Amino acid sequence: MYGERSTRVVAFRGLSVQTNLEAVAIMVSTAFLGTTWLERALYPASFAFATGLHLGCHLLVAVAFGKGIDRMVLTRAGRIDYSGAPPSFVEAIVRTAAGPSMNAICAVVGSVILANVDTASWPAEVLLGAEIFTFASLVLTVINFLPAVPLDGGLILRTLLERVIGMERAVKASVIVSALVMLAMAVLGVVWFQPVLVYLAVVITYDNWRIQQCSPAVTVNFM
Repeated sequence: MYGERSTRVVAFRGLSVQTNLEAVAIMVSTAFLGTTWLERALYPASFAFATGLHLGCHLLVAVAFGKGIDRMVLTRAGRIDYSGAPPSFVEAIVRTAAGPSMNAICAVVGSVILANVDTASWPAEVLLGAEIFTFASLVLTVINFLPAVPLDGGLILRTLLERVIGMERAVKASVIVSALVMLAMAVLGVVWFQPVLVYLAVVITYDNWRIQQCSPAVTVNFM
């Protein structure tokens, strides 16, 4: 399963937060987006803060539905282990969409402020931080809403498909859609000279293939 190779870094009131060196390296690699030392510090910090807001919103929605979270695994794609009874259809959609929706709100609010507020009097560092955080929020919104398992968009797609065509066919369909989306991500990563996108596309596709191979009930022919 996703994120099994991870180490607990925080434990608070029954909630365990885990990560690994790969995830840390991916986060730190966003520093290469910057051209100055300040930008190279602000990019990882902004992505980390935006990720924290993303996960915090997942938690708040789970609590609002009377559930909790036993474990957050912050790996290359991540996973969340919710406590309590299996969610209803509406609950599954809402709590899965909560994280990237928070990132979308931050991106929109940041863009509106930067476009309509007189920032001439702002310190250069504050303005740069606001711009980079808005950019990081937009990137996380787009990536997490992609219809590829195990990203939030992929989980939402699979939940919707299960409602229409049943679990087994929904899993098969979501694996195929995920492979196509990750192929497109890899191509864009090459075109935009963003090796992290290529890496994520490859490893997420491999994770999906490995899980599909380990599940006799889910056999998908990619040819």
